[in-house]
Amino acid sequence: MFLSRFLVKMAANNAVLNRLEQKGAEADQVIEYLKQQVALLKEKAILQASLREEKKLRVENAKLKKEIEGLKQELIQAEIRNGVKQVAVPSGTTVSTASFSDDVPQHTTVASSGSKDQVKGEDEDKKKKEKVEKKGEKKEKKQQPAAGSSDARVDVSRLDLRVGCIITAKKHPDADSLYVEEVDVGEASPRTVVSGLVKHVPLDQMQNRMAILLCNLKPAKMRGVVSQAMVMCASSPEKVEILAPPPGAVPGDRITFEGFPGDPEKELNPKKKIWEQIQPDLHTNDQCVATYKGVPFEVKGKGVCRAETMANSGIK
Repeated sequence: MFLSRFLVKMAANNAVLNRLEQKGAEADQVIEYLKQQVALLKEKAILQASLREEKKLRVENAKLKKEIEGLKQELIQAEIRNGVKQVAVPSGTTVSTASFSDDVPQHTTVASSGSKDQVKGEDEDKKKKEKVEKKGEKKEKKQQPAAGSSDARVDVSRLDLRVGCIITAKKHPDADSLYVEEVDVGEASPRTVVSGLVKHVPLDQMQNRMAILLCNLKPAKMRGVVSQAMVMCASSPEKVEILAPPPGAVPGDRITFEGFPGDPEKELNPKKKIWEQIQPDLHTNDQCVATYKGVPFEVKGKGVCRAETMANSGIK
């Protein structure tokens, strides 16, 4: 009987101990949470104090600036009353000087250095100014092309226009609107040319076709394929036709223009926009003949180049 009571009492004590341990664990969690909140409050208080201090310093800084400006104005007024003529200090120097009227004894006000430093600073400014002027003159001379130089001559003679034969053409692997062509322009090997003609010329009409090629544009990558020339076409918003050379022309024949002599550049500089300046003057006339300022595209001794049906159209 005594043993059973003892066991019951022990069981009750164990239950109480378990509850106490659980309460102790919960108390530990609450204490840890309170510690975290206290730390956050401390950080917040420090931040607020820093902001208040920063605001206070800004206000004091503004007051000091205002006081300094007022003192500067007072100094200027005092100098004026004493007959000191105010002279603007050149930028980049730390010296301020004062010149006086003839009837006032001369003395010099110096901010940080003596009159020698002032003279030295003025000499340096003068030298800098002369250097800038010389650089400007050199730049102007460079920009002004010499009389008769190629830079002064912006006309169709600077374009390397040749007869070419499109040997083969196929669809661009990565662009539905582009053809990739192999073109014979009279060189040791054909050039690769990318043209946006899919919507205007059927693929079967691109094979073994004679054309006019602009050969001195800077090669440009078009959807991963480098294009080394441009097929010249009569063009309007609705229609595009490839320009055809005269009968008997062969790949490599040069297109010439009467009244515009000269050799084309090896490669047009894209920065000079030569093609962009010439292109607006390229048109077909009312007889579908390709022209520059009214002068026909001509292969000497063989005839002129023309579009099939497009009259009075732009060319590009």
